[in-house]
Amino acid sequence: MDEQTTMPEVDLLATAKQVQKGRIRASFDRAPDAGCEVSGGFVMDAKREDIDNLSRLRDRLLETGTTSTTTQIRDKANQFHSVTVGELSTIVGELVDFGLGLYERKWQMEQTIDACTTIEE
Repeated sequence: MDEQTTMPEVDLLATAKQVQKGRIRASFDRAPDAGCEVSGGFVMDAKREDIDNLSRLRDRLLETGTTSTTTQIRDKANQFHSVTVGELSTIVGELVDFGLGLYERKWQMEQTIDACTTIEE
């Protein structure tokens, strides 16, 4: 008796969706490397570690009552800037908003891909 070997059916649409989602993830992972322009007119590093460091600096300044002086922060181009605690808080908020915006765009793109019913879409 001859047994026929059957190949598993390949779902081309599902494969194409996974490839596109992989590209989105790769782009998303690199996006913070470009930095984020903040209200001070300079570009700050926007990786999670950078935001955490700035947040800890702000929190420490608030904790020690050092709110009436300025402190130095370094931008993406390694230039120093004097900022107040209020300005530092604004910068941290802008960087957090930037990151949240990246997630929102990523999720929208993934939802668009999930909604596709043909490879051409």
